[in-house]
Amino acid sequence: MSGQATLQTKSDLSDLRALLADPASAARPGRIRVTQTTIRIGVAIADAAMLVGLAILSRHFFPGVAKTFSTSEVAGLGLLVAALAVPVRYALRLALAPDPEPAGSAALRAVAAITVALAEIGALGWLVLPATAPLWHDMPNWLLAWGACAAIAAAALRFSVGWLADDVLRGHGVVVVGTAEASEPIARAVAEEEARGWRLAGRLDDRDPGAIGHLLRLIDHGGVDMVVLSISGPDAAARIDAVRDRVADRRIRVCQALDADSFARLPPGLSPLGRYALLDLLNDPQGGLDGALKRATDIGIAGTLLLLLSPLLLLVALAIRLESPGPVLFRQWRFGLCNRPIRVIKFRTMRSDACDPTGEQRTQARDARVTAVGRFLRRTSIDELPQLLNVLRGDMSLVGPRPHPLHMRVGDAYYFEAVGRYRVRHLVKPGLTGWAQVNGSRGEVDTLEKALRRVELDLWYVRNWSPVLDLRILVLTAMGRFITWDAD
Repeated sequence: MSGQATLQTKSDLSDLRALLADPASAARPGRIRVTQTTIRIGVAIADAAMLVGLAILSRHFFPGVAKTFSTSEVAGLGLLVAALAVPVRYALRLALAPDPEPAGSAALRAVAAITVALAEIGALGWLVLPATAPLWHDMPNWLLAWGACAAIAAAALRFSVGWLADDVLRGHGVVVVGTAEASEPIARAVAEEEARGWRLAGRLDDRDPGAIGHLLRLIDHGGVDMVVLSISGPDAAARIDAVRDRVADRRIRVCQALDADSFARLPPGLSPLGRYALLDLLNDPQGGLDGALKRATDIGIAGTLLLLLSPLLLLVALAIRLESPGPVLFRQWRFGLCNRPIRVIKFRTMRSDACDPTGEQRTQARDARVTAVGRFLRRTSIDELPQLLNVLRGDMSLVGPRPHPLHMRVGDAYYFEAVGRYRVRHLVKPGLTGWAQVNGSRGEVDTLEKALRRVELDLWYVRNWSPVLDLRILVLTAMGRFITWDAD
């Protein structure tokens, strides 16, 4: 995923151009798509609730435990056991279990994780708790009873989820892309792995006219969550780039199939598929528990900031209303996650009769449309604070590539036409601040060079995202590298 930018082809951009005329229809969220990741997160939450509930329920049968620990303390122990079990389950899945894994393997993994976590709690209690007779008599028995009930419940949960997931997910929907000769053995390998949850959704030759359009329709309507490429030859790199970049805004896993027999041992990061190894070329960078943590952080910080800054927000709203007639807030369609249009909110900084809801007219230094209050709000980035509501709503994140207006231009071309691999920056949610902004790429984008630089930084963020990187960007922003929007 290089940051190099090139002029896009017309056929690649027809869907983005269609958004310009009717963004509202494309902004309507489609059907909720349940994935393996969302199921794992749901099961982890159910595990925690189950462990807490069983801890509180079983406490009443052991007087020594009930006398020593209050209900809230036992609930805290349940949450601690759930937290300790997560890395154990994850390590066992990496070491032992295939992906997707059978329900039986998931159940055994959950039982082992609960056993290890409760053993750790028991060892900790032996070290720190007072040696009173009732407690020491009841504590081991309580842990054994709690653990047995929790293990049975966790196993039953895995079997139930495994049974339901067969209907909901219908396995890994896989499209194999490549020549007929090259894709046939991989398609056969997918079919042979049906018992593990793989499902062949189609085979395409990327060189055929209309193949990419057909692939997009399969992804959008056929329950496809993985594209396996079997592309080789002198033009392989260009063909792989073409497929990968065209589906980059679909949040889908794209893999290149390699011959597993060529490896003495499968390297970390490669997934097995029969006699093949799958090398990830594109995947959801913010999936899994890290993505859930990012969303929780967004909600916590955005909600807190809105409460703390509410007096300032009210004063700004009053100043805008007193200076010029018109609404206090300004709404504009911009590109969001997977190129789905979102209505971004900010304080109005221009005269109401001069606002540009399309974003096609670039804001310039000393722009006559900007009011005196608006100029101060822009200089301090206070005009962006209402976007905390976008963060709470889930359209945006605190950190990510800044959302561009749909009609934003660079020179004579739309931004998405002028800069190659533009779709990839929307593989993650847009943010209030981002890697580009804290690295000096902010303000007016009046040249192609500035546009290329900004997208290069955005793509670097997508490739290297982590919760730690988000924290670093937030700290740099708080230290004075403020967000500055480039167009209204």
